[in-house]
Amino acid sequence: MTAAAPAWAVGVCSGVHAAGSRDVVYVPDNPLSHVLRVFEHQFRDVRLMLATREEEAFGIAAGLYLGGRLPTVMLQSSGLGNSLNALTSLFVPYQIPALILISMRGDANEWNAAQVPMGRAVRAIFESIGMPHSTVESAETAAETVRLAGRTAFGTRIGNACLLPRRVTTGSAPLTAAGSDPRSDRKRGLTA
Repeated sequence: MTAAAPAWAVGVCSGVHAAGSRDVVYVPDNPLSHVLRVFEHQFRDVRLMLATREEEAFGIAAGLYLGGRLPTVMLQSSGLGNSLNALTSLFVPYQIPALILISMRGDANEWNAAQVPMGRAVRAIFESIGMPHSTVESAETAAETVRLAGRTAFGTRIGNACLLPRRVTTGSAPLTAAGSDPRSDRKRGLTA
């Protein structure tokens, strides 16, 4: 018997579907695997397409849009750097919209220090290229936040990113007083 899907993942899928997107191009990511399972079991009319790299995902999404579809792209925040050329030289100047779902790394409770710089930069990157973005604040608001981002993207022909923070996708507890993962704090003797 399979475990119940996390409420945030069901909300994300419901929001994508309500926005009218039936094509999801993705680069594999652990939190996003929950979303993929919900699509496979509950939204069979949504086509899932695997990409090997983020810029490839955006290239496929551009082709889908030019073919009359409303694409969604799913990736991890660390892959945003790989996507910048596709976004700034294709999507932004030619007004190719996509609903972009980003599983955040480098925010609260991040255990991998290599993820922190890009995680911190995501919002500033979107602001500097003029691409709107919003953050899913809870499982309860996931569907509406994603739906609104998608409808706005497809209605304005400007891509719109929806950020999925770790506090939502993992249900992480707050940081320790030292401001890092409790596992590494224990290794440094900072917690009991």
